[in-house]
Amino acid sequence: MVFKSEPFEYKDSNGDVFEGYFAYPPDASASKKYPGVVVYHAFGGCTEFEKEKAQELAKLGYVALAADVYGKGKIGQTKEENFTICKALVGERETTLKRRTLATLDAFSKDPRVNTDKLGATGYCFGGLICLDLARYGAPLKGVVSFHGTLLPLPNAEHTPISTAIQVQHGDLDQRINEQIPAFLDEMRARKADWHFTTYSDAEHGFTEPKAHLINHPGVSYNAKADKRSWAAMVNFFAEIFA
Repeated sequence: MVFKSEPFEYKDSNGDVFEGYFAYPPDASASKKYPGVVVYHAFGGCTEFEKEKAQELAKLGYVALAADVYGKGKIGQTKEENFTICKALVGERETTLKRRTLATLDAFSKDPRVNTDKLGATGYCFGGLICLDLARYGAPLKGVVSFHGTLLPLPNAEHTPISTAIQVQHGDLDQRINEQIPAFLDEMRARKADWHFTTYSDAEHGFTEPKAHLINHPGVSYNAKADKRSWAAMVNFFAEIFA
């Protein structure tokens, strides 16, 4: 299936401006809405990687937004600069980051081509954390998918039930995330979530990113088999929850 795309600019309640990338089936309109999926980015900001994921989703019959939570024109010029931006936002996870991620979802939901009864989100690394937090916040999403995302619970969260279905795609050799798994599973059980957790052998952090080697960071690498299988699992998951 072919797709169309365009820039997608929006603001949060603080007046900060963001620019994502909107991809959609050519016939999407107010009279022909499609299920919508937001793609939340990794530490590097909204890059070609996230845009390509939005394109692939559009080809599958979804309206997709590669989100921007850093701000229009505020992507770092180096790996170190992006790590600094990301770390600062994680430090403001329940304030600034929450405001920005919910603003993205709100702006996306208001687009007339989006079927708001069938909304989902997916994210990579930092974006995976964002998706899980959206489920924790009770955002109006049918389901979320985290790819090698951080699993740490919200510092001040109450263990209220989670209604959003959750899928976690994890690399078995991702040592930084492995230590977070027991607490995450305890949280999911306590909050009576509909969740499943898949672990891929020989996969490190960042296993979905073909250019992971360019990051030149220990424990981060691409794994083609895990990438292919995890994407297929996500596709099946969305097909199920949007049926």
